[in-house]
Amino acid sequence: MAGSQLALIKNLCLCYCDNKPEILDKTVNTVSHLLHSEHGNIYQDDIRLLDKIWKHFQKYGRNHEMLRFGQIYARLNKLKVLKVRLETLQFLYALADTASTEHHYDSISRPMPTSSASSFDIPSFSLLSVQQGSSNTKENGFSHNSSHIKSSTSLQKLLHYTNDDENSLLSKTHLHSTINNNNNNNNNNEIEHISSLKRDNEESRILRELLFGMQGIETPRLSTNDTNIDRCTRSLITRFLECGWLYEKIRKIINTPTTSLVGQAFIANLSSELREYHRLISVIEQQENIPGMVSLKKLHVWMCTPIQRLKCLAAIADSCQGKKGGQLLSILYMHSQHGDSLQQSILYPLLYNCTIPIRDMIVEWICNGIINDPYQEFFVSTDKMISEEKLWYDKYTLRVPMIPSFISMDQAKKIWITGKSINFLRVVCKDRTMLQINKTPASSQSLFQQQRSTEFQDMIISIYNETTRYLRSILDDKYQMMDHFKAIKRYLLLGQGDFIKYLMDLMENELNKAANQVFYHNLQSLMDAAIRVTNAQYESEDIIKRLDLRLMYVSPSELGWDVCCLDYKFDGPLRTIFTEENSLRYMRIFNHLWRVKRMEYTTCGVWKQLMKSSRQFASIPEISDMIHVCFTMSNEMTKFVQGVNYYIMFEVLECSWSDLLNKLMEAKDLEQILEAHDDSLLKILTRLHLDGHETSQELAKQLRCIFDLILNFGSIIQRLIQCVENELQARKPYQQQHYGTYTKTVEPDAEVRRFHTILKPQLKTIKSDLHIVKKAFRDAVLKFLQQLKFHPDITLRSLSFRLNFNEFYKVSSTSKSTS
Repeated sequence: MAGSQLALIKNLCLCYCDNKPEILDKTVNTVSHLLHSEHGNIYQDDIRLLDKIWKHFQKYGRNHEMLRFGQIYARLNKLKVLKVRLETLQFLYALADTASTEHHYDSISRPMPTSSASSFDIPSFSLLSVQQGSSNTKENGFSHNSSHIKSSTSLQKLLHYTNDDENSLLSKTHLHSTINNNNNNNNNNEIEHISSLKRDNEESRILRELLFGMQGIETPRLSTNDTNIDRCTRSLITRFLECGWLYEKIRKIINTPTTSLVGQAFIANLSSELREYHRLISVIEQQENIPGMVSLKKLHVWMCTPIQRLKCLAAIADSCQGKKGGQLLSILYMHSQHGDSLQQSILYPLLYNCTIPIRDMIVEWICNGIINDPYQEFFVSTDKMISEEKLWYDKYTLRVPMIPSFISMDQAKKIWITGKSINFLRVVCKDRTMLQINKTPASSQSLFQQQRSTEFQDMIISIYNETTRYLRSILDDKYQMMDHFKAIKRYLLLGQGDFIKYLMDLMENELNKAANQVFYHNLQSLMDAAIRVTNAQYESEDIIKRLDLRLMYVSPSELGWDVCCLDYKFDGPLRTIFTEENSLRYMRIFNHLWRVKRMEYTTCGVWKQLMKSSRQFASIPEISDMIHVCFTMSNEMTKFVQGVNYYIMFEVLECSWSDLLNKLMEAKDLEQILEAHDDSLLKILTRLHLDGHETSQELAKQLRCIFDLILNFGSIIQRLIQCVENELQARKPYQQQHYGTYTKTVEPDAEVRRFHTILKPQLKTIKSDLHIVKKAFRDAVLKFLQQLKFHPDITLRSLSFRLNFNEFYKVSSTSKSTS
């Protein structure tokens, strides 16, 4: 018997292995082990075993075999040919499970199915169900004899299995079994059966009401306070009615009017989610019509995930209410950064569809410079009332609150600058050249999944680089931007030394006049003469035409030096770089430099006058002490002015301008050029104490006081020289009479009287003025050095050391207030 059994096993295994002898021995050993092992107590009814078999088919995607198995099992169950049906199924399942564990070639070669489930997954209703007509159960819940299996309606539709004879025979067999069981029940079982039917009817009524309540429809006949319903059922009812409350909350948000493209996409996705929820409810309602298919407990299991999904959608919809554009996308992205896979699966399609309008706006802006934003939800806004001159500064603004959180500030600025550059080229530069840009738009998910894909970043950088490169080439080649920067350095910042010196020599007489007596045409002719004589004549014609003079508003007691300044005219795109505000800054810088140059010019003139008149001074011994004081003060003032001039021209202007040129060469876009220019001007104004701060105002006031004292000293020297010349002129007749010899013994009365009445009072006044100017100058310089010593800027503190390197001025180091 054992040999015939082994032969049968070999024949069975040979068929199972598709006539492949190489794996026959291994399969025979496995089957023999399964036959001799005990399996009877594992599955006490075929329902549980069938469910396991069904899941096994689903796991490996063997849908066709699963349907065939359903048909074959229905026929075997109907014909009663197989006596040991449960044991046979148990053996086959164990064999299939063993083969899958050992990675059989059939299970390995079959690919895993891809999930295409909808947002609200339909529960997996069993294709095979138990007829619930009999309530006679055993300890485990079902009687093996009364467990007749039939094909469900959905299985028959799926298999097209509509054999009327078999269905009729199956129904009769089932009815006969039910009648036999009912006849064998005693009276107590009949009472239990009646009560069970009542409970089933009550549960069916609750289920029908719940299906309405889960759709937000009021159910007056269903109350959680009903004492006829047990506490467990009331808890389930409350949980199911929560679905209806969440559904109604989402529906109200959907029905709220919105004026936003992103908001409309968000509402559309919420509507799609609710449609899927409706589909779930309708499927459950269809299955509820089949007896025993749906119960409260089953419904509770099925609705766990949908309830969580509704909660997540309601929370997201509530937080996004009233938001639009980038703000709404930021909220969605924040919710998507969650560890829960369910929430991530909900947020991904929402983010994907809501990002499409913003993605389209970005592409349209960086490729064509057009803003198609009817509801003001893009992070770049436009003001159509702004003129061309203010196009770069005020026409297009960056709305920071509307920037989605998954777009960095650097990316937003590049997007903003790229679109502005396109419009700047078209409107201001009058250039409509079509750039060779890769206009393939990035996908929507690349915006909020930049950790995985660089598609969006690459698109922005490529278009930004191409657009700004072309704009920079237009500014450099067509409008000669760098040449104009150098021209400003040479003329407005007094870098062209020969031109400035010759211009001051020519204009000295005119500028020494009162401000109301200085005329533009006179100064203009002098400037043209200075251009023709100096190296300025070799400048390009465009630069010479732009160089001009400007007379500022005239105030009382001002000279021509105070109202005259050089100017440089700009037009076209250059007006964007050198704005009116920047022109005023250059004017302030020029006036300060012009004043320092005037002080240098004055001190040099005083020194030349003193050296020229030294012979005349020697002929009057009474003024020798005064002349010594004059030379001492002249050297002191000259040293101070030279120190200030060196600091301004080299440490401030040259260093700042060198940094500016380096930044201009490295700048990629116009925004970087403007930032570098503004930073350089601000640095120059700060180090020249012209920025308007309180400390700078005090320094400027003190420096102006020092300059006024230098001018007073120059006027005193002129008075002294004039007095000496008058005295020498008065002594000529007496010197000629006495052969050029002057003695007090000869006619002393007249000469002494003239000396005491005319010369001595004048010398006394001049000497007094000299001592006043000397004392005031040293006090002013001391106070100026004291203020510099405590200035926050290190370059100004170093100026204090340079002006007082030999500690001639005793500057206190205790506090600023002691000065």
